[in-house]
Amino acid sequence: MYFTDEQPFLDAVFDRYADDRPRLVYADFLDDSGAPERAELIRVQLALARLDEDDPRRLALADRQAELLTKNRDEWTSHLAGLVETVDFRRGVPDSASVDAATFLERGDELFERLRVRRLSLRDAAPVMVKVAASPLLARVLELDLCNCSLGNRGLNLLVQSPHLQKLDTLDLGFNGLDDADVNILARSSNFPSLTSLALNDNDTIGDAGATSLAASPFFAGLTTLDFSGNDISDAGFIAVVASESFAKLRTLRVSGNRIGDAGITVLARSAMLARIIKAESELVLRANTIGHAGAAVLASRPALAACTTLDLSHNYLGDSGLAALLDSPHLGRLKTLRLARNQFTDASVIACREAFDRLFAHLRFLDLSGNRLTRSGMGVLTAIRGERTVHIDVTGNVQSAVAGHAPVAVSDVLPGVLDGVAEAALRRRQIAHPHHRTEGV
Repeated sequence: MYFTDEQPFLDAVFDRYADDRPRLVYADFLDDSGAPERAELIRVQLALARLDEDDPRRLALADRQAELLTKNRDEWTSHLAGLVETVDFRRGVPDSASVDAATFLERGDELFERLRVRRLSLRDAAPVMVKVAASPLLARVLELDLCNCSLGNRGLNLLVQSPHLQKLDTLDLGFNGLDDADVNILARSSNFPSLTSLALNDNDTIGDAGATSLAASPFFAGLTTLDFSGNDISDAGFIAVVASESFAKLRTLRVSGNRIGDAGITVLARSAMLARIIKAESELVLRANTIGHAGAAVLASRPALAACTTLDLSHNYLGDSGLAALLDSPHLGRLKTLRLARNQFTDASVIACREAFDRLFAHLRFLDLSGNRLTRSGMGVLTAIRGERTVHIDVTGNVQSAVAGHAPVAVSDVLPGVLDGVAEAALRRRQIAHPHHRTEGV
């Protein structure tokens, strides 16, 4: 439901887009106007935007968000039926529309009359890219999503020549089959003076040459967010990005799913960029690269980690020595989530790091050790170290049994004093060795 006198409230929201206060005032207006669930959605989404990903309050809020949208979305967006494919509510306000590109060219004026569009996602844009790039309607868009449009070289060339992108704040070019030559075309364009966020994720073939070209460009110095994840960048390209003077404002850098190794991580660890990244979002995500124990050791030594609440080094090559170096860091005191899936850890590293795990579990909420080489012995040690603390430990996808022909090592064998009494120790051994069997007395 929309009200004829809500326009001043929406004007305030869009004029002060990053400020939550106009949205809360708008929510109060909706309450007074007989739309309490619209008001509630604003408050729920604002609360979700403030919470950490691992905050225990998120689940209930996310469930309520889903209930409100499932119940009301059709009614709240009925004035857009037949015009848009989807509408997203962001921090309580519908300002993001997904539209077929041909429909946008035909009915774009109508769309802007019916909806305050900040983010426009165009679908199937490649066949009509000549007209899209020439459309003056683009000048009314601040965030342009061309993700998965199969733009390729031709589409990107048309886009960078558009005269209507001077106000563009965000550009998403993910999943478009772009390569180094295409990024070079982008890097030479001065057509995006207001751009702060650029996504080039999952183009697969963007490598060091493309990353280096963009890093050397003087035209992207305003970027605060850059997404290079899901490409083919190794240490050379990553180092160029980290060392770039043009990226002095960058505070969100996504590079998961590349080939960045110890040399690249060492440069990042010793750079000012690391502190900016962690300060901005209190997280560091470097999953699915080629980081080994040396990179983990240098990273662990940096004081900037003290501000980190989420660290993701999953799908790398830390090994047992890398785990020891990481957990030996004196800068993990604020860490709430630690993701270390698929790093080739064994029981030996868990046993060797038991004191470090004990310190970590004092404040950690979630530990992901899935897909490593732990057996029931290592898992049992972790369970014993955790004790009654509430940290959740994910050990799915591990070996799950001791080496054939050898009895599992009991917790009491590697942690003397953890279990009191011979009878209790024997009981725990049976529980670890046969977790699916009911033990008498349990």
